Amino acid sequence: MKTLNAEHIHFEDDGTNYDLVLVDDPYGGIIVAWTATGYLWRYYAGDYLKPLSNDYNPHDAKNIFDYLERR
Repeated sequence: MKTLNAEHIHFEDDGTNYDLVLVDDPYGGIIVAWTATGYLWRYYAGDYLKPLSNDYNPHDAKNIFDYLERR
């Protein structure tokens, strides 16, 4: 079984605290989980942040994508 890389990040943007877990996705990209909200995305560097469910806030998705692109 392949070991996946994982990272925990915390940042604030527009007055919202983001506490995220990032895990390499064996199918491509990085899974981004905001466990406090249940929001889940797949991040593709330099491309986009794809929601993995219909339950998410587009404003938060933009803040998270922008932060990940700046890292």
